[in-house]
Amino acid sequence: MKTHSITKLSILAAASAAAALTAVPASAETVLNSVTALQRNNTIARSFIENYIPAANKACKGMVQIKYLGGQEIVPPRKAANALRRGQFDMLSAPTAYYIGTVPEGFAMLAGNQGPATLRKNGGWKILEEIYLKKAGAHLLAWGESMTSYNMYLAKKPKMKDGIPDLTGMKMRATGTYRPLFRALGATTVNIKSSEILNAMQRKTVEGFGFPDVSIIALGFHKVAKFRVVPNFYQTNQVVTVNKKVWDKLGKKAQACLTKVAVEYETKSVEWVEKNRIAEEKQLKAAGVQDIVLKGAAAAKYVDIAHQEIWKSLKAKSEYHDKLKPLLYVPGKPARQVDLKSLSSRHNQ
Repeated sequence: MKTHSITKLSILAAASAAAALTAVPASAETVLNSVTALQRNNTIARSFIENYIPAANKACKGMVQIKYLGGQEIVPPRKAANALRRGQFDMLSAPTAYYIGTVPEGFAMLAGNQGPATLRKNGGWKILEEIYLKKAGAHLLAWGESMTSYNMYLAKKPKMKDGIPDLTGMKMRATGTYRPLFRALGATTVNIKSSEILNAMQRKTVEGFGFPDVSIIALGFHKVAKFRVVPNFYQTNQVVTVNKKVWDKLGKKAQACLTKVAVEYETKSVEWVEKNRIAEEKQLKAAGVQDIVLKGAAAAKYVDIAHQEIWKSLKAKSEYHDKLKPLLYVPGKPARQVDLKSLSSRHNQ
């Protein structure tokens, strides 16, 4: 009886050990909860949801799986960066405008004329990784949708001064992205979430706003924006970051896999957003939104004000200004233009 009991216990122990061994692969797959600081129906947020997450889940299966929790309903956008640092979730896709308080270096990406592929080659990316790690407690994984640009949208035709809009006396919705430009043009700026722009315009709490050149239709802004100022300015500084502690716990293979997909996403997202922008442009015209087209020296002055105000803000707020500007901005080089044909065969520069 005693021998039988020992044998039975040995079998049970062996079975338990075998079960534990077979359970290792399942437990080795880490689930990363992700959030977008933009509304989930925003084209830029959709790009991350549709282009990065599925590709990463497929390529990194068995190591990492990304679960999307939601957008601004999960956390207010201006609190998203700190929520990521605290570990409220693991991965965040957000404009660096929502990081500006802690990572003003996002301004360099906004006003630069170089993209992520160039930065990964010239050393700029490594500096940005160090900055995000130090200041935001996050690993900088990707810079997606980088060639999306911005416009000013208005409820009424503005006064003009020296050929450019004079916003004196007007209230404009702004984040850190637009505030320097709007204030330079004389406006008073109001901080509200992008999900509140429609109501604010309808109630005339604000008379205009800055926004990327996509998602105007998706978010219903074409119903309240009567005018769009052209030319556009900046390049989108939408980044994907991962909580530092979570990133450090991932194995080297998982980190390499997520990074490889991130580099591919940096090109694919540009192409995907541009196709959406082209389709939306037709809808915007059909909705009756009129362009205020600045020309010649006035157009150049308008764009110059936008970019120089951003560089001034960066210089005042960051000790990295002198390191980053030469890597992100080449004097005399025009803003990057989307070329769908070339994007299909190479990474954007």
